Amino acid sequence: MTRYTNSAELNNSITCFYMKMCCKSHLDELYYSNNIRDIVNFYDCFDNMEDLIGWMQSRPSADIKVHELNGNHEIIFVIPTPDIYNKETYDIISQLGNYYHVVLVESKGKYFNYAKSVNKGVLEALKYNPKWIIISNNDITFKEPIKVLAERLLSIDDTRVDAVIGIGGSKMFNLCRFNFLSNFAIFYGSYKEKIRIIRKYNIKFYYFPDISFKLNLICKSIVSLKNLSFIGEFLIISSNYILNKRKGVLFDTTYINGVEDVDLLLDILLNKSYTTVKYRLSHYIGKSLGNDEIRILKNYVNIIYFNYKILKSKKYLAFLNTSLHLTF
Repeated sequence: MTRYTNSAELNNSITCFYMKMCCKSHLDELYYSNNIRDIVNFYDCFDNMEDLIGWMQSRPSADIKVHELNGNHEIIFVIPTPDIYNKETYDIISQLGNYYHVVLVESKGKYFNYAKSVNKGVLEALKYNPKWIIISNNDITFKEPIKVLAERLLSIDDTRVDAVIGIGGSKMFNLCRFNFLSNFAIFYGSYKEKIRIIRKYNIKFYYFPDISFKLNLICKSIVSLKNLSFIGEFLIISSNYILNKRKGVLFDTTYINGVEDVDLLLDILLNKSYTTVKYRLSHYIGKSLGNDEIRILKNYVNIIYFNYKILKSKKYLAFLNTSLHLTF
């Protein structure tokens, strides 16, 4: 039996209880709000990681339609899009011409799930027994002839390589681990709510496109890749890897439009079965889903789930207890 020292403490407890009861019935409304305070309150509705992940896994699925454009079956593009007739999709199809077989996966709305769309497209692509499947955002511009990419990929033994990492650019990837200095960040106004969520859910691992000296003080880099040309926006995966190591399922569909590619990259790095290719392209970062503070806060559900998976996996924990720093 809980004992309260005064009426104020009791009232606070009652208020907290009723707020949680209330928000439990408005989780979608809070999460999909465009108000930052609502999204912060969303994270207060759950008691722990498992509670939050349960909500993620219970979400309905949006309708998904598949459209195909015939082309070379050795390399197949899978392109998720909200509308097969929008400008971005038209532009990338125009660039590809009929050189590659293309699987367009059309889905949109509140319950759009990138991982589910990609998985459906990948299943369609696998029917043609391709050597390589490329999962591409629809807002990509190719800086070199597309035939050059095909020539380079077809020279790689797809039976020995899980994935191909694009190099020769200026992009970076950093996975870091929060350290004790993170406690001091709670006092910095602009980070206060974010750090509070990080502490509540005991988030230990985070990823950034780069790490500054200031950031490295609170989050120590443990996996870093430098001089990348592309990464999550353009994934080159062998069919053998998808079928034999992923059992036909490329992405974890619990993720809500974020971090699924980081999860996949971690698995690829852990297996040490990848190679590189030099090829130039550009990507309008965040154009498809937005790239602002609201999206960043919403993405914390994915960071939380990512941490949950790591903490439950002995092989991931062992891998992340060492450091991997690659400059291509």
